[in-house]
Amino acid sequence: MVNRAYLARSAALVALAAAISCRSIHAPAGVDRDMAASIPADTLILAGVNLDELRASPLYPKLPPAARALAEPLGDARYLLVASNGKDIVAIARGRFREAPAGATLVAPGLAVTGSPGSVRAAIAQYKTGRNGAPDLLARAASLADGRQIWMVARGGVPLPVAGNAENLNRLLSNTEYAGIAVRLGSGIEIEATAIGRTAEAAREFEENLRAILSLTAAASARQPDVVALIRSVQIRREDRTVRASLSGGPDAADRLLRFVPR
Repeated sequence: MVNRAYLARSAALVALAAAISCRSIHAPAGVDRDMAASIPADTLILAGVNLDELRASPLYPKLPPAARALAEPLGDARYLLVASNGKDIVAIARGRFREAPAGATLVAPGLAVTGSPGSVRAAIAQYKTGRNGAPDLLARAASLADGRQIWMVARGGVPLPVAGNAENLNRLLSNTEYAGIAVRLGSGIEIEATAIGRTAEAAREFEENLRAILSLTAAASARQPDVVALIRSVQIRREDRTVRASLSGGPDAADRLLRFVPR
């Protein structure tokens, strides 16, 4: 005869495991279930900023005003997600909000969204489902963002909202499945970028094109030896369909890089 007490305990354990698995998400530290559920399902580009850690960085005061303007109006926010479908943008902020920040909508206690009307409606509708709106993008970001305050991931072939020489980046990413970049600001700076090609051949072409772009950029900066040295310090490696590029440097390198950020 089957022991009923044993069955009851087993059922309880199964239910507990199921509940835990439903709540868990593969996401960067700081992105909780409610934030993940607020990401619109049509998101193509997703970025995150650990505002608490960014503000604590020694380099934070050196960020250009355009970069600080993203964080300072959200003084009570601890973490920020920015999602885009290629047209509309919505910002999802987790923080110590007693009321909605100016121009934002409070979705739940401590959770606010702001952006175009359509993107805000999409974020609220997704939140009500309780489901992660972009599980693949968050899973890609989880390892890339580990220990870094700023990160971004994008589905392959999605044009980034850039202009001028930066449009070369869109041509570079056109044959990828996913691409991402993460930045850590401490006393110095560390940057890591990852791209996954649609095929191994596409990854090889990506690596070759990236090396060519860096070489051309170094040649065009010949009168700035410090910039050339920084470009040549970029480490690139490829394994099957994955290409990784990394750069790190101390305070001087950080200052040079930050000068390239739009002001």
